[in-house]
Amino acid sequence: MEFKQLEIFIKLVENLSFSTTASELNISQPTVSLTLKQLEEELDTPLFLRSTRELKLTDAGNSLYGEAKTILAERDKIIEKFIHPERKVITIGASTIPAGYLLPSIVREFKKKHPDIYIKVEEKNSLETIKKVSLNTVDIGIVGMKVEDENCEFLPIYKDEFVFISANNAYYQKLKKSNPDLKRIAEEPFIIREAGSAVKQNMELILKSQKIDLNSINISASINDTEVIKQLTAEGLGTSFISRIAVADMVKNKKLIAFELGDVPHQYRNIYLVWNKKINYASHIKDFLNCTECFKVRNELNNFEEN
Repeated sequence: MEFKQLEIFIKLVENLSFSTTASELNISQPTVSLTLKQLEEELDTPLFLRSTRELKLTDAGNSLYGEAKTILAERDKIIEKFIHPERKVITIGASTIPAGYLLPSIVREFKKKHPDIYIKVEEKNSLETIKKVSLNTVDIGIVGMKVEDENCEFLPIYKDEFVFISANNAYYQKLKKSNPDLKRIAEEPFIIREAGSAVKQNMELILKSQKIDLNSINISASINDTEVIKQLTAEGLGTSFISRIAVADMVKNKKLIAFELGDVPHQYRNIYLVWNKKINYASHIKDFLNCTECFKVRNELNNFEEN
């Protein structure tokens, strides 16, 4: 197994398309197919279920996807350590939603005043990120939940909202017009996040608040990547609860339908900045923690309109 094979596999998971993956990586489509075949033969298990109309990730494929991203992140860390040993670095751990939709604007603001600081991001779910901050294996975390940890300090920096999403087809257009309650929504097949995800935790709290038995819901897949969940949902392979900010573009482009949840408990959550209060940080890390402009994330990021 080679790094290049894992890079191709990750792109294929995120695109669910051989042709798009080949185009983005500037390689041939047969090369993508051959790489997948080689990985499946080496691991002795199918990574995708193929049909003439769709490409669907298997449980083994989903597991490999998470491991592959971790492996490539560690590779990049090693390379950076030897190429730039004296560079000032801030390693930020971030859960999926903050990493993809909030962190870019935060880093942009910080880099305006500190262009020479190298920012490294490690994406894990919220619980894993908090653990890394507590163990001082990352400098700072941005996460979607707050837990009791004797080493960690939490500061809320953003108010997030959850919506229910579906494919934009006739069935779900009709369902939305009927203004369904959560009990009706819960009858649909769900694509959920993995254990340890703050998104999954909030989904469960929302359903429990409406006295919906979690064992009764139809779970079609468990995926550890928001982008993959969005694509699978758009293809009609399930529905999901997700952060509003994560689906704004796809709702505007009419690839997804978003259902407002109404006034229900746990519809909103805080996104937190978390750091280790027992560590005397280097000055450049303190500068990041004290960069108030960086954390004035505009709520406009969280808005979308449907016509």
